[in-house]
Amino acid sequence: MDFLKQSLSLLLSCCLALATAPEGFAAQADQSAAPPPVQPPVQASQQTPEDLARLWVEAIKENSTARIHQLIHPACPQNSISPEILARMVQGGLPETYEIETRELGPRAELEKIYEVVPDKQLNIKYRTNSPEDKAKYGLGKGFPIAKALGEWFFVICTKSA
Repeated sequence: MDFLKQSLSLLLSCCLALATAPEGFAAQADQSAAPPPVQPPVQASQQTPEDLARLWVEAIKENSTARIHQLIHPACPQNSISPEILARMVQGGLPETYEIETRELGPRAELEKIYEVVPDKQLNIKYRTNSPEDKAKYGLGKGFPIAKALGEWFFVICTKSA
């Protein structure tokens, strides 16, 4: 008799669970059927060398080689992008004050001998340090060549193989 009571109790429990389950399963189905809202990737524009410098500064503050890698000229062959140069572009932090400078490069014929993608300009971050300690910590600044592609500016760090 106890076995019969236990079996009936189990059967009633299952029936009760199934009676209320469709609502729960439907809610789960709705959640899985609807894909999560897709956020478009944040694409920062680098329409001017100053825009590129701003993105570079953000990458330095985050010490992010992944972010700086996105700012490398699309025509640079991937196997020519040195992880060491990417690291050098973002390492060391920034002093409180710095100045962005863009200067022309040339002569073009000489640049064509060195770079896979010929740069148009040099983008520099000049550090303004107030103490010998800061100068020792940060150095004088950083600078890398840049070129335009598809209406935007990118870093050119792909040199030709010797």
